[in-house]
Amino acid sequence: MASPKTDYAVTIFTAETYPTVAGDGRNALFIGSKLKELEYGVKLVCLNPNGKLPKSEIINGVEINRLLYNNNSLLGRIAFRFNLLRFLAFQCNSNSKWIVYGAMPGYRAIITLSILKGAKCAFRSTLWGFDDAESLVAKPYWIYTRFVLSKLYGYYALNSSFAKSWQKIFGDFKILQVFQGVDIKKYDIKLKNEINKQLRDRLKIADDCFVILMVGHLIERKGFPEIADWLSRIEEDFLLLHVGSTEAPEWDTMSRHNAEMKNHKKYIEEKLGDRVRFLGRQTDLPQFYLSADILLVASYAEGYPPNSVNEALAAGLPVLTRRIAGVADAITDGVNGNVFFDEQEFTRKLSTLIHNPIRRIELGRNARIFAEDKLDVEKVTDKIQNFLGL
Repeated sequence: MASPKTDYAVTIFTAETYPTVAGDGRNALFIGSKLKELEYGVKLVCLNPNGKLPKSEIINGVEINRLLYNNNSLLGRIAFRFNLLRFLAFQCNSNSKWIVYGAMPGYRAIITLSILKGAKCAFRSTLWGFDDAESLVAKPYWIYTRFVLSKLYGYYALNSSFAKSWQKIFGDFKILQVFQGVDIKKYDIKLKNEINKQLRDRLKIADDCFVILMVGHLIERKGFPEIADWLSRIEEDFLLLHVGSTEAPEWDTMSRHNAEMKNHKKYIEEKLGDRVRFLGRQTDLPQFYLSADILLVASYAEGYPPNSVNEALAAGLPVLTRRIAGVADAITDGVNGNVFFDEQEFTRKLSTLIHNPIRRIELGRNARIFAEDKLDVEKVTDKIQNFLGL
């Protein structure tokens, strides 16, 4: 093993990480932390939007390096790429295994430098329709993109849709297909009733109220505001709890969506009234998964399953999700959740869940079993470790 004091066994590149709540960045730090626990040196390289965050810090033993990124100007974006090339040339060890989380700014430069330096580099798509193989080679500079991607050491696929897309474009390839990991121990379902009571008392939610949880940014890709229209036409009583950004700080690239999120919040409040509560960003997420009745995923595109689905399944929470690429790998309709295609199917399945608590318990039990078998971070880390040849 590489000594964490003198070398880095793994270098992870991701657009953003803590304190932002971006799912890929959270997972990058999570996996990096797990590798660090195995005594591998880990470096994480990401953007520093508008220079508002520390240039470097250590979290859970992982060294984080943030490079200045100003996406509001062309000059800022160009300057970032020059800075990235300098950093790659002098600060990234060729003996380290590199992992690129998605088509972040400069990802082609990262892969190109890995080729020139002889570093083994793997790529992990983060969002269907954005950086799956077919989408990548449809973008500008596709000839060069296809060339550098073909030289990768391997590809990390979150689901079979990503894997098939990659194989379709690049043929025979070293592919790891495994979900993002989740810390199962954080979701103590034995304490579910106690945590449920504590949270509902604190938020003044009636014990018999049906709680729908949604987690994520209040943006169109997540299904807003359409899902508010659908919910507004539901006759049954429910409370929608939204956990996530309704306004992002300047150090978060999601801040460019603040006007959109503000408009969505206003519209949803007008549509749902006292049937919705916006709780903003939260640090203690397990309590919400353990206290809700279902997790609702209305996204039009995800790197499925996103962290929210993994966390819900770990908490034994049924998932009601839109049918999008990758869903079938994680959610089996009628087994650990329900899948909908349109408003009619959504309304019917939500109504069934509201009126059938015994069914919800069964789905939740299966959700937890699935999480323990497929999502446990210890098992995921073992597979990543073997894939990288550490």
